[in-house]
Amino acid sequence: MALTLAGQASAEEHIFSYEPASAPTRALTQTGLSFEFEKHGFASIRVLRIVQTGERGSAGLKPASEGELGQGGLKAALGGEAPVGGLYQIAPVGDGQAFVGAVCPGAERAWLVIGPMRRFRDLSVQAIGRDAGAPASHRCVDLAFSFYNEWTLPPDRTPPHPRFDRNLP
Repeated sequence: MALTLAGQASAEEHIFSYEPASAPTRALTQTGLSFEFEKHGFASIRVLRIVQTGERGSAGLKPASEGELGQGGLKAALGGEAPVGGLYQIAPVGDGQAFVGAVCPGAERAWLVIGPMRRFRDLSVQAIGRDAGAPASHRCVDLAFSFYNEWTLPPDRTPPHPRFDRNLP
């Protein structure tokens, strides 16, 4: 238990901002998306929410399990393809339900498989949706993003400052 508390205490909150890098992604967001996440140690990242860069819209995320996707789980939803990344459910509160409708029209619930988030690396996100009464989930859209910048959230939660000049290591 002490290790768990120490790990939580050492979590750093960051934001990675991305620009759209594909036609489906540009159709979803012209200004890009920013992903707020907690970083625990070297490799562990937990995505907390998505913010439309330069806009007011945001959607909360929570880690999800394959069982929530219905028959066949994640692999079936992706058409047999092995997932790469963490599975998160889009919280259907606030702007979350609108985000569900944008990434997966007609879906009652939606999840995102968010690829590995690394500084200066592009990001792939796969949206998965489940229609009301459907026994299984289905792939909705694949999104591609180019890394733009990293932001660090200070303990007092004041507005973030960029860590790097535009897109440069």
